[in-house]
Amino acid sequence: MKIFPIFRIEIGIQMFKGEDYAHFWVEEGILNFIYKPNIILDINEARAVVKARLRLQQGKVYPILCDIRQLKTSSKAAREYLAVDGCLNALAVAFVIEESYFGTMMSAFREISKPNVPIETFTTTSEALNFLKQFE
Repeated sequence: MKIFPIFRIEIGIQMFKGEDYAHFWVEEGILNFIYKPNIILDINEARAVVKARLRLQQGKVYPILCDIRQLKTSSKAAREYLAVDGCLNALAVAFVIEESYFGTMMSAFREISKPNVPIETFTTTSEALNFLKQFE
């Protein structure tokens, strides 16, 4: 597994709560986003993650690689929120998933929530990055 630098998101001395749930950084024009292990994502956590990501982006629009392989689960409310607000300032989103449970969940997410940017799911980071390069 490739190790990436983790940038802390700070204003003064305040840490954004979203960092409690995920790591964010921009590399080669792509915003990378990896959920920390065993996170149970509910609506409040989803809002914190989006707020932290948008602060990092500072108004810039990026293709986003979102690795959810370590995410334990997410609520319906969190998924619905992320389908709309989670796609703000995103050109496209590539999810890196485990083949089993999350593949089914992501298919349902796309069909029910209908995100407003191109979304694809992959089982490897390299496949996800290849997809996102067309949006740089």
